[in-house]
Amino acid sequence: MQSITIIYTKRRFNPISWLIRWALPRSRFSLALASHCMIVDGDHCIEASMLHGVRRVPMDIALAGQVTVIAVDYSVPDADAGLDWLRSQVGQPYDWRGAFGLALDVDRDWQEETDWFCFELAACTLERAGRAIFADTGHITGSVLMAIKL
Repeated sequence: MQSITIIYTKRRFNPISWLIRWALPRSRFSLALASHCMIVDGDHCIEASMLHGVRRVPMDIALAGQVTVIAVDYSVPDADAGLDWLRSQVGQPYDWRGAFGLALDVDRDWQEETDWFCFELAACTLERAGRAIFADTGHITGSVLMAIKL
């Protein structure tokens, strides 16, 4: 088995995350430990960023202004296939519907390859690497990703 590393982070100052937690205080979002994730690709990270869409940047730039909650190594049958697919997504736009419609559209197809929310991008990377564990999930959150067995 090979592995793919996902770094879970939260911003030191993130008013959007605070607003979501305030607006949905009893939801799964208020309990989330991390508000963002990125996938390690060598000495770079690939992330779905609100400001930049899907981008590949040096790790120090990706982690600037972030507090690392945890880095998790997920066992996968084919890390190269997952990372090759992930690299092909660089340049795709950010999925605003995924970020702001979390509670409103739970049955949407999170695997559409037109735009990406950070947790969906990470989950699809794991699926492309051979970890098909999200088939019945309508929306991917950090809590869903963190709950899977390594």
